[in-house]
This record gives sequence, structure tokens and C-alpha cells, in this order.
Amino acid sequence: MSVPVKPLTIKTVRTTDQGAAMTRPRSTPPSGEERRLRKRENTRARLVEAAAVVVATKGLADTRIDDVVSEAGFTRGAFYSNYSSLDEVITEAIRMRAARLLARVRAAVEAMEVPTIDTLMEMLDSIGPEAHTLHLIATEQLLHRIRHPEAPVVPGTDRRDFNEQINGIVEACLHRMGRRASVPVEAITDAVCLFFLESLLDQAAGTGAGTDQAQDPRAYLRMIIESVVLGLSHPVAEPEELGPSGSRRGAQHHTEGSSH
Repeated sequence: MSVPVKPLTIKTVRTTDQGAAMTRPRSTPPSGEERRLRKRENTRARLVEAAAVVVATKGLADTRIDDVVSEAGFTRGAFYSNYSSLDEVITEAIRMRAARLLARVRAAVEAMEVPTIDTLMEMLDSIGPEAHTLHLIATEQLLHRIRHPEAPVVPGTDRRDFNEQINGIVEACLHRMGRRASVPVEAITDAVCLFFLESLLDQAAGTGAGTDQAQDPRAYLRMIIESVVLGLSHPVAEPEELGPSGSRRGAQHHTEGSSH
């Protein structure tokens, strides 16, 4: 006679992490003031970006506040809650884009083990669209001042600080290439920026300076950049390299064309 065996029942016991929950610090939700500040920052950022897009597309003379708020998806009330005039938002757009562009250029150059003409061209390719927009809106504001000399100078849009920082980056680049400027470094900076910005305008307009450039504008720009950088600098016997912090350290590397 067989004895019936009671089937074994396995209970699933759910455990709660109550102890961990008691010791784990809970994230504090943002206060009403913090949420208000974040919303305000987001609104201002969108207005600034919208202003840059509209001015770069239509020109400063044809830009209206209604165009900016429409592009940003806000109302005039939102605009005047953050800015008092179109000049103010354009000034902030120039400041923000200039700072962002400088940060990108500096990071790209510091990431290069040894800068070469090719890696410099790759960097210029990467910043092309942003540099084009910044150039357009800064030029629009400059032209407005020229046409209206009675208009007050808007603080924060002076190009001298921007140019000085670019000069520092160019000088550091030359040191890491094992070269030294044969002319004031700002002359090299000005020449490179001039041809670079001119190439961006040519690309946007679909024009070129000649047949070779029209066929391959990038190759033409590379030839100009190489001629300027190598023609206006010379190799040094014991090149010193500027590190990311600006300190000098020995370098034994030379780039292509260092014998020029």
C-alpha cells in the first residue's frame, strides 16, 4: 500500500530592500526657484540660438523680434521677460558662439599628438558650419555700427579678446610643430582666418576664385594654409612644445614641410 506523498509547494518570497532604502540618500527634487531658473536658462538659450539663425539667414536689418520668437517658439512676452532689445540677444549670441568655437578649437588642437597641416584641415572642416554662422552674425553687427556710427558700442563684442585667444592657440600649435613664427603670430592668424572664412563664404555662395578652386576648394584651401603656416614660420633646432596648460616641454617631432 503506497502512502500518498504531498506535493512540495515552493513559496516565492519577495523581499524588499527596505534597509537599503532607509540608508540610501533620496534625491532631493528641485525647488521651485531652481525649476524657475532652469526654465529661464532654457528660454534664453533657445532665444539666443533662434536669433543667430534668423540674423545669419535674413541679415540684421531685416530681422525683427517677431522673427526671433517665432523661430524659438515663444511669444513677445517671453522675449521681453529675458531681453530688452534685439541688440542684447544678438550680443549674447556672439559671445556664446565665440566661446563655444574657441573651446572646440582649443580641444581639437590639444587632442592632436603633433599638429600637421592635414590634422589642422580636419579641425577646420569640423568647425566650418559654426564658424560660418558666427562670422555672419558678427559681420552683420559690425556693418550696423559702421552704417550707424551714432549707435552705442555694445559691450562684449570686441574682437580683440577673441583674436588674442586665437593667437595663443596658433602660437602653441607652431611650438608643437617644432616651428617658430617669422612674423608676429597675429599675422599668421589673420591670414589663416581670412582665407578660411573666405572659403566658407565661397562654398555658401557656390563660387570660387579660379578653376582649380572650383574643382576642389578644399585642396585649394589646404595649399593656402600650408603656404601661410610654413612660409611665415621656420623650424627651430630644439623645438619646444606648449602643453595644454601652456607650459613648454621638449619635442623632437617635425611635420611635413618642416624643411621649408
